[in-house]
Amino acid sequence: MRGRLLYLLVALSLSTVVLAAPTKTGRGSFKIQRRRISARSSNSGAAELEKAYRKYGWDVPAALSSKSSTHKSLALGDKNDESDPKEVDDDSGNIPADEEEGDVSFLSPITIGGQPMMMNFDTGSSDLWVFGTGLPAEQQALGHSVFNPAKSRTFKPLQGASWKITYGDESFAGGTVGTDTVDIGGAKVEGQAIEMATTVADSFLEDTKADGLVGLAFGTINTVKPQKQKTFFENVMPSLDLPVFTANLRHHEVGSYEFGKIDASKFEGPITYTPIDASRGFWQVDSKSFAVGKGETQTNPNATPAIIDTGTTLILADDAVVQAYWSQVAGAQMQEAGVHFPCDTQLPDFRVALGPTYMATVPGDLLNYMRTGGGRGAKAVCFGGLQSNKGGSRQIYGDVLLKSQFVVFDGGNLTVGFAPHK
Repeated sequence: MRGRLLYLLVALSLSTVVLAAPTKTGRGSFKIQRRRISARSSNSGAAELEKAYRKYGWDVPAALSSKSSTHKSLALGDKNDESDPKEVDDDSGNIPADEEEGDVSFLSPITIGGQPMMMNFDTGSSDLWVFGTGLPAEQQALGHSVFNPAKSRTFKPLQGASWKITYGDESFAGGTVGTDTVDIGGAKVEGQAIEMATTVADSFLEDTKADGLVGLAFGTINTVKPQKQKTFFENVMPSLDLPVFTANLRHHEVGSYEFGKIDASKFEGPITYTPIDASRGFWQVDSKSFAVGKGETQTNPNATPAIIDTGTTLILADDAVVQAYWSQVAGAQMQEAGVHFPCDTQLPDFRVALGPTYMATVPGDLLNYMRTGGGRGAKAVCFGGLQSNKGGSRQIYGDVLLKSQFVVFDGGNLTVGFAPHK
């Protein structure tokens, strides 16, 4: 009863920041299933670290900048997978979500006004934006699926509305706004705000597989002006069996996002829930302790809160945590361009607090993010999946951590739940 009352109060408060409440249709739960595809060869570990710094408005060290020669490290992965990222696997009756090489990005197919799009699901932002026909013709021809409002019978322009996201000093996107029917795995929201890019930075254009982004944080940080808009999850939540969505992300294995249901076959033991602080629009939890390998639990003396972010690849932790972990790895080097270590090193597990009572275990193998150079064997150099937040105001727990956990994002009770994968 208390959870339902809190859910209703949150829903009422959110209604003050939107222009209109869309009509919701669809079943009570739905799943978006993932599968693996080929990747962008340009996404080195350094590129992912720079991207995360820019996303949260943090200063990018000169050695890490994409303009620096030290940034151009080569990711030596298997580039022989030529599967089409737009192909849909209907064998299970579910909608597949595609995973890029090196677990860099998880892409999920949706339709907007009947037009198919491959999208990033991002719990660290709150805009649903796509490449639009307002972009210059040469940018539309780079390989993205471009949303064309003229081909949709349900599109309506939102007069006078605009949007813009800015990541640091170089990455940006912005444009016009309308509403249309969004279908994700069979669940539809009619009148969902759609943000169409008319100007984008080169950093967004380089990723030709992602056609846009579905923000799953809170609408209080949506960038539409003059009035913020609700996210897809906020709009579909009242029609779900449960006011939740789950992330079942896995390393080089099929995983899924599921809305309205908690699948008990995907995790071990009970789910441990921790309250979030949504005051700044994020799924944010306390994270005040950690352990390295089989060592004792240590307190992070000046711990910053942690954002649970499916739109970020790496773990960005406070310096005290990063130094404590990599000091236990022979040959590890902490540099401006990130932490590197010998690839033949067996990394210890990393345990970290998610809330006051739950400790997540991230296997050491997941912290070996990718090979960056030096050839193979003893000379090979790898990039760490645990990196520094460089004194930032938050820790960012991205896919490297989330691939070790089954995660429940509970919009009704404003909590996040965690349990180990089965």
